[in-house]
Amino acid sequence: MNFAAQLEQLRGRGFDEDRAQTILLIREAAILLFGAYPDTFLLYGGANLILFHESSRTSRDLDLLSQGNKLPSGEELARVLKQGLQKMGTLLEIAPLTVKVSVAAPAFIRLEVGSKDGRSLFTVDLGGLGSVLESGIEEHEMEAIADSTTAIVRAVTRDHLLLQKAEAFVFRRGVKARDAYDIKLLLEAGAKLSEELRNHLTDSLAMREIEKEELAERIGQVTAGLCRSQLADVLPGELYRELEGAEFEPLRATLRELFKGWM
Repeated sequence: MNFAAQLEQLRGRGFDEDRAQTILLIREAAILLFGAYPDTFLLYGGANLILFHESSRTSRDLDLLSQGNKLPSGEELARVLKQGLQKMGTLLEIAPLTVKVSVAAPAFIRLEVGSKDGRSLFTVDLGGLGSVLESGIEEHEMEAIADSTTAIVRAVTRDHLLLQKAEAFVFRRGVKARDAYDIKLLLEAGAKLSEELRNHLTDSLAMREIEKEELAERIGQVTAGLCRSQLADVLPGELYRELEGAEFEPLRATLRELFKGWM
C-alpha cells in the first residue's frame, strides 16, 4: 500500500491529518528498528494496537520490550532512526527530522523524534524485560513506504495484550481511562484470557494482595470526569461522543466483565 493509500486508510479510521502522519512515522520507525536489530524487541502498547488491531486511539509512543539481548546504545538507535526516517519526513514535508536521546539507562532508553520546526512527534521507549511466552508472539512482515525495505516485526499477540492491559489497569499507581478503552477494544476484537493467562493474572493479583473490593473501587474510578479528561483528545470525535453520551458506562461494563472471575 503506497503513501497516499496509507494516509487515506488512517483518515478513514478517524485520525486527523497530523495524527495519521505521525502513525506513518511510527510505522516506519518500527520497520527500521526491527530490520536493524532482529530478535531484539517485541512491539506492544498503543502502537501495536494501532498497527495490528485497528485501534483509533491516538498514541505517540513506540513501546518496545527487550527480548533479553543487550540493548543497542541510545546513540546507535538514534543514528538508525535519523538516517532512515528522513525520506518519510520529506514525503510529509517536515524534514529534516531530529532524533535525540532523552533517557539512557542500562535497562531503559527513550528517544524523541521531532520535526524541523521543533515539534515533538513521538517517542520510542525501549526496555523492560519481556515476560511474554512464545505463544504470545506473532510476526508481521512489513514493508517501508519510503524505500520499500522489509522487516519482520515481532509483536505481542491480542490475547497477551489483553493480559498486559488488565495488569496495567490494576497495578498502575493511578487509574488510566485509556487502559479501560483498550480492554474494550481488545475484547470486542475477540481477545480472551486462556486458562494459562487467567492463572497468570490470578497469581499477579495474589502477589499484590489485590482483593475484589479494590478491583471494584478501581473500576468505580473510571468516572465520566476522568474519561473526559483522558479520552477527549485521543479518540475520534464520533467515537468519543458515543461513549460520552453513555456516561462511559460501556468502559466500566467491560471491566466488570473482564474481572468478574476475581470479583
